[in-house]
Amino acid sequence: MASRDTLRQPLTLTDEDLNLTFHAAYTDTVNPFKVSVKQAFVEQTRLKASLTRFIDTEFQPPNDQPEYTDGPPTHAAKTIASHWANVYDWRAVEDDINTQLTQFTTIVHTPHTAYKEPIPLHFVHHRSPRPDAIPLLFVHGWPGSFLEVAEIIHLLTHPPDDSVPAFHVVAPSIPGYGFSPSPRAPGFGYRQAGAAFNTLMQHHLGYKRYVAQGGDAGDFIIRYAAVDFPDAVVSLHSNFWVVPPTDEDLKKLKEENSTSEEVEIIRRLGGFSSKSWAYGQLHQTRPLRLAHAMTDSPVGLAMWIYDVLVSCVEEENVAKIWTPDRVITWTMMHWIPGPYAAFSLYKHGAADGAISMSGIENLPYVKQPVAISQFPHDIWYRTPLEWAKRNGNVKWSAVHEKGGHFPALETPEVLAGDVRQFFGNAEESGTGVFR
Repeated sequence: MASRDTLRQPLTLTDEDLNLTFHAAYTDTVNPFKVSVKQAFVEQTRLKASLTRFIDTEFQPPNDQPEYTDGPPTHAAKTIASHWANVYDWRAVEDDINTQLTQFTTIVHTPHTAYKEPIPLHFVHHRSPRPDAIPLLFVHGWPGSFLEVAEIIHLLTHPPDDSVPAFHVVAPSIPGYGFSPSPRAPGFGYRQAGAAFNTLMQHHLGYKRYVAQGGDAGDFIIRYAAVDFPDAVVSLHSNFWVVPPTDEDLKKLKEENSTSEEVEIIRRLGGFSSKSWAYGQLHQTRPLRLAHAMTDSPVGLAMWIYDVLVSCVEEENVAKIWTPDRVITWTMMHWIPGPYAAFSLYKHGAADGAISMSGIENLPYVKQPVAISQFPHDIWYRTPLEWAKRNGNVKWSAVHEKGGHFPALETPEVLAGDVRQFFGNAEESGTGVFR
């Protein structure tokens, strides 16, 4: 008897079918893609930015507290609004993305999971000229997008010499981000994204085995992929290997028996949960309540995102990295599809068990070799290696003195070096299977 997959008719979904703000077509085959946002949407966005209503400065926080204590100050919103309305050139950004990144679209199906709807995907795919290159799945997080790969992709596909590994890099957009349309049914969480990306790698691109790199939500996704598809995912590199403290860890802290490293990581994770995780709580409980406002106000969405961005890089790099152009472009990756799906990914991710109202939870144990890179402007910095090994077969670790939550953007050479060093050790990382 023919299988359901065999009987399935070829599927084509267009921008009209999906009610998209950009021009695209998605089919069961892999097709080249160029970013082309509809002109009417670009003009409407500029108009909305020009009409932004700002908070009355008389109600700003008192001068005796840091100006970002309650969120982005009004002057930040005014700067973004003015730049968006009067200076920002989306078409130039579009041309730059299309020139720098080779992009494709397709539709994947995951009938072996609970999610039965077709999954239209957008992804970047750069093949290395090296015949011994290793397939690498690179997965972004929130509030990033596939653009996180832009500064690192050439370093990975074209290493300086043959003494270090090269990679064929695949960087998909999580559905609801950038140019992967929002999921067509409820239930699309981190685990489902891992299944979708595994199908992309194995069945659409022919990479039967591959390694993976991820941070933020990308870490959750590649961890689930490793657990669910152990014959495909050879090993992982993570820059967000969060491991929450156990009851025993908290007991040791109370009894003053913790190491200085343990005290510091408990303080960091606890501070994040109590002072900064409110956005994640809202995303996973009332994403639609938030999305109504953010779908209508581009500057409001930009400030929601910017509040996270400014704390995630070295202080001296904030102005250099988070220019008005980049803040707007990163916001566009959520504004173009509408932010609801990216918000609700938290809700479905909570159902997967990755996160909760308290913060980030323990994910299933990863048996494959794992490498971790820690950067100081991240919530899990200086996680004890003993803790890290609770959640996976951690073989390699680097603790850096500079950098933050977006190392592929802020310190791409450092991240690329870590990726090369780990996956270049065939015995330690398991990459000897690619020889």
